[in-house]
Amino acid sequence: MTPELARVLGEAVLPDLNDEEALRAGLSEASAIVGRYMHASPLRYSDWLSEELGCPVWLKFECLNPNGSFKVRGALVAIAKRLPLHDPSKGPFKVCAASAGNHAQGVALAAKLMGCEAHIFLPKRTPLVKRSATERLGAKVYLVGDVLEEAFEAALQFSAQQSAQFLHAFNDFDVVMGQATCAAEILAQFAAECPQVPLDQLDFVGCVGGGGLVSGAGLAFRLARAGRVFGAEQEFFDSASRSLQKRERLPVTQAGRSTIADGIAVRLIGNVNFEIMSRTVERMLLVSDDEIVAALLGLVEREHVVAEAAGAAAIAAARKNPAVFQGRHLVLTVSGGNIDPQMLSRVITRGLGVTGRMLKMTARLGDRPGQLKLLLEKIASVDANVLEVYHDRTYAQVNVGDVEVELALETRGFEHQYELLEVLEEAGFSPKIRQGI
Repeated sequence: MTPELARVLGEAVLPDLNDEEALRAGLSEASAIVGRYMHASPLRYSDWLSEELGCPVWLKFECLNPNGSFKVRGALVAIAKRLPLHDPSKGPFKVCAASAGNHAQGVALAAKLMGCEAHIFLPKRTPLVKRSATERLGAKVYLVGDVLEEAFEAALQFSAQQSAQFLHAFNDFDVVMGQATCAAEILAQFAAECPQVPLDQLDFVGCVGGGGLVSGAGLAFRLARAGRVFGAEQEFFDSASRSLQKRERLPVTQAGRSTIADGIAVRLIGNVNFEIMSRTVERMLLVSDDEIVAALLGLVEREHVVAEAAGAAAIAAARKNPAVFQGRHLVLTVSGGNIDPQMLSRVITRGLGVTGRMLKMTARLGDRPGQLKLLLEKIASVDANVLEVYHDRTYAQVNVGDVEVELALETRGFEHQYELLEVLEEAGFSPKIRQGI
């Protein structure tokens, strides 16, 4: 990390967090700004998760915002706070940002709504769907370098050379106050829906990459004397978890790892987020990619909502830790829905695997007529459905007189899979599960 990037992440200005009167005024102003440009996102009771977790659960669908995520909130407030300071005689008001995802689209949309120029710097390998979505919102897009840090450097240089306002995705107090409007909406919506339930009985879980959303929620819940705030991190990107435990800002434990939840794949949280979360967040909850995938599949099947991987992290965290929320009311954010069709297809397929609805396996059988028919009859006898069959008699590591058959099967869950494997074992087919659906 370059010194300039370290400065941006470690030296952002933070107001007095003990001045609750000023914080309330700031949140009220932020809510008014956001309210001028977008409607409140839906808060909906979830029968599925309430039954599974054993407590009343609501979902906040930020994925249904105009840009498909909560990020536009922070961008609107950050631009609105800077715009009055601009001298029109010096040309149009310009903002710039570096992002490979939702922040880019949030800044582009906010700039379009407020009549500003947006200049967005993306890594060259940014998926075309995200680049195209940003361009459709009127932003000027620059493809720079192979990693996000190189795009950051280019954006900072552009900011200095063109007198453009650089908007960081999370380490900016105005951005945090914009994201806090999500939690402010939740509190108002919940109070209207359940006026008999005290707000101190309501807990919140949001995804954490850099921590902008959960920092904002922490402030809003503290000001309202509401319940606990939790963050959900992907297990390999645990900067916030480590930092809150050790009481100092720390990077992720394992550098160089990857995740399906690229929207929260942040290696180091900012100083603003650390200071706020240290005071307002109960704890971080870590989740795996498979747990996120299972949550995504649940959203599609049970809530009829499409989300991106990062957007389902809060649901994954709550499903992994149901005991934490017993006796409480709970709001989980579905923070983003920007996922391309190819990734969605992969996620659904993997989700079917991790929830026991799809099985890849191999079976060994004699290389003689009728053996494949017998195998398929055994599979049919337990009502498993064959999706694919590959018959390998040349390269399989089996005896010369045998062949190996690879099958993709549709099953009803893990118990059904165990029943199938037992039947095939008893019939002498030596079934083996293949990993990585």
